[in-house]
Amino acid sequence: MTALLFFDDWWLETQHNIIRKMGKPQPIPEATLLDDLTKGIYNFPTVYRDPSSQKWYAFYQGVVGATEELATVPADVPVLMLAESDDGLHWTKPDLTPVLDQPLRLAPNQVLKHDDIYDRGPVFYDPHPRDERQRLKAMSLYESAGADGKRVFTQRLTHSPDGIHWSVEDHVWNNHFCSDSPYPIFWNEGRGVYSIMTRPQQAERRIVRIDTEDFLVFSGPHNVLSPDPLDPPLVQFYGMPTFPYEGMFVGLLWLMYGDPLEIGLLKRNGPIDSQLTYSYDGVAFNRTFRVPFVERNPRGQEGGGCIYPTSMVRDDNGDILFYSGSSHSEHYKDIDQLDAALLVHKLRCDGFMYLESISHTGRLMTRCLHVSDPLELKLNVRAPSGWVRVQLSDVNGRPLPGYAFEECQAFRGDDYFWEPVWNGAAEPIEVAVGRIEVELTNAELYAIRGNFEWLSMPYTRNFRPDENQADAVEAWRKAGLGH
Repeated sequence: MTALLFFDDWWLETQHNIIRKMGKPQPIPEATLLDDLTKGIYNFPTVYRDPSSQKWYAFYQGVVGATEELATVPADVPVLMLAESDDGLHWTKPDLTPVLDQPLRLAPNQVLKHDDIYDRGPVFYDPHPRDERQRLKAMSLYESAGADGKRVFTQRLTHSPDGIHWSVEDHVWNNHFCSDSPYPIFWNEGRGVYSIMTRPQQAERRIVRIDTEDFLVFSGPHNVLSPDPLDPPLVQFYGMPTFPYEGMFVGLLWLMYGDPLEIGLLKRNGPIDSQLTYSYDGVAFNRTFRVPFVERNPRGQEGGGCIYPTSMVRDDNGDILFYSGSSHSEHYKDIDQLDAALLVHKLRCDGFMYLESISHTGRLMTRCLHVSDPLELKLNVRAPSGWVRVQLSDVNGRPLPGYAFEECQAFRGDDYFWEPVWNGAAEPIEVAVGRIEVELTNAELYAIRGNFEWLSMPYTRNFRPDENQADAVEAWRKAGLGH
């Protein structure tokens, strides 16, 4: 089943009296997780739901400072910690002391401390790992002393089968350059590779992509996004966690707004928030509106200085939960305060970008679609005080008999998977190529789902006679199109 989302007009042939808007994830204050051992920011929390136990797990890197009980511990010791939840909202921190021996335990829920780790994360939960021992992965930055006594940094893979027992690979994964975190990973099913979104080096804050099939051989860095003239002055791209979603990829681009008076090798001071990006292939990314997507809270609250959305998970209703690390203060300011928190925001299903009528009634028409039988059409719509109707048309925009707007039973309400019904639709749809039209009256459209796909032009220089293209050729022939 294909999902048409409306990040842009790619799927549309025409639209009238329609405007595009960006959804706004809503904070869930009661889901905030604090940690009185962790100062500065929560370093990139990763949340996932175990498919067998249905339990939710959160991994976060704490920067733990010395306490009276641990007076000999140096400040700024990075450790990986675990929290658990039954609903993804209310968290407990398990005492892992009886089940996991640690040379130096700084927190009861600590799962990993490594003397040489300088930076790490975020953790990536791999639902289909090639090696079960690497179901959980984290790219880490290690520090050691070189032959000349200078600091040497290498980047290696840390992995675990269960989140409790972790191992470190000796293989250095990045010989091209060395950057600090974040190193978010995502799986690109279409390309058959894992992609790491990172920065070229510490002082070069733009987004690059590194690909690997096995975490042994890695591609060179490919530029993904850099600040451009439409961005605020001195803005820098700090990271971009990326997630597959309905055949696309959604990116959460972190922007650091630099202090113009700070002079140095890199800017450390400034607030951080995120913007929304998207991609159809996981390679070429587009930006949406240049406004915050997951917004900072008011100053003085958790997330009032920085917010780093790092995880995106769908709940049982199909809604989208965003999990973010945060701090009261701006980046690298007041890092000795115990002000870190894990924040949770919720967005309705498919709610990244949506279309709505500007004034009363608006209409839109899709491009030509290759339709399969059964069509199984479902729309994600919201019309609390208006209505929605659907029309099925041929390639020239003529309504199919029995499937016109006037024969569609108007929908009022809020439904993620509304199925249109036509009063005059006595016969099954017999069309290989057609269009879907939607009429919105004081209403919002988030997605269209069904058994169809975009009908690309089959006769092109890049034509390949594979099975899908053969279907497209036949569909165009039946519709009387092509040569």
